[in-house]
Amino acid sequence: MTENVHAAPKFEAVVSGEARPENRSVALLFGTADGEKYSLEFDARIVPATITALASLLGQVVSDLPEDDQPNFQVLKTTGMGLAMNPQGRLGLTLALEGGGEMTLELAKADLPVLREQIDEAISISEEPRH
Repeated sequence: MTENVHAAPKFEAVVSGEARPENRSVALLFGTADGEKYSLEFDARIVPATITALASLLGQVVSDLPEDDQPNFQVLKTTGMGLAMNPQGRLGLTLALEGGGEMTLELAKADLPVLREQIDEAISISEEPRH
């Protein structure tokens, strides 16, 4: 028996999003290269798995591309950040996102000194005059 699968077009932009608490879902509006718009609705229970799958598969897509062929990624804008700790004592970085969402990234203890160095470097770069 053949499974019927409906293929969506290739989306090239996230245009907007909407939380739908009454429906326990999240809706995203995507745009295609030819200017068409498509709305997709995700049950809240699958959002974390969807994010994880997309991030994991993205790594496979871009890992072998030469640096000058890397895609120009859409940026997630943050409005704040803070440290978080789960009940098991693992540290995380919580990012407040433009639009009201939050994302928490668990940090490996070994990565903390690297994060400190990168933050110091970012501060230094941001203080340099731009031409």
